[in-house]
Amino acid sequence: MATVSHHIEYVVAASLARLVQAMPSRMADSCGASLGRMAHAVLTSRRRIAHDNLKKAFGDGLPDDEISAITRRVFENTGRTLVEFARFGRMKSSDIGETVKDAGVEILRKVHDEGKGGVILSAHFGSWELLGGWVASKGYPIDLLVGRQHNEKVNELLISFRREMDVGIIRIPDSIRQVFKALKANHFVALVSDQHATSGAVVVDFFGRRAATPQGPALFAVRSGCPILPFLLRREKYDRHVVMSGEPIYPPHSGNKEEDIQQMTQAYTGFFEDGIRRYPDQWLWTHRRWKL
Repeated sequence: MATVSHHIEYVVAASLARLVQAMPSRMADSCGASLGRMAHAVLTSRRRIAHDNLKKAFGDGLPDDEISAITRRVFENTGRTLVEFARFGRMKSSDIGETVKDAGVEILRKVHDEGKGGVILSAHFGSWELLGGWVASKGYPIDLLVGRQHNEKVNELLISFRREMDVGIIRIPDSIRQVFKALKANHFVALVSDQHATSGAVVVDFFGRRAATPQGPALFAVRSGCPILPFLLRREKYDRHVVMSGEPIYPPHSGNKEEDIQQMTQAYTGFFEDGIRRYPDQWLWTHRRWKL
């Protein structure tokens, strides 16, 4: 039965992807926003989680009607991001150069010249999937660390979208050795690290609350001696994105690996929080971040 349902899911996903790929870019963007509004209307539990999370983060600093408006725009942004993702095959490096407003290229150059690679970290913010393509468009080798979907056909479809951006793929079940191999070859390794970690977590402060965060990114950096590069890709309009870059976070080399991991994880989490506070409608609030 699962095989039948997985096949149906794949056919629907592939058909929708082909549909938006055939559209002009502005029409596809409008379609993505409309899909987001539909999801906002239908997915009541996710809408409630987003509202509760915003209330926890901002307290009385935001009135309920503004929180509701932000929540609606969060869904719209997610729909637009998914449509952009499906249209990666329509984009070339020159298109990314016209679409993404650079900030942080000098950081990429500096870290790459150091020769130890770098761990690029982002959040589910703006058009996060496009960030890896932006790095690749600047001529730097980059491998994306990605999770595996339960539906293998859908998983391979998503992988094919990412490969259109000229990036390498490292799958999380096979990741550890390949990550260190890529860093040793002076590649950038990119992943998102802004959701609750169920095991092997580092507890950090996020919007004044304790949040369990994956220790993997900082562990990769500490063991390889490379920095973490925090980036966010903010959506400005349908054909314009702005790179928000933080300073590289180097391993402190304090002699205490756990303390170094804690310090680095808190540092990039703080960078994410600053960006989300400025542009709250760009982050994916629909996941329960604070489970402790």
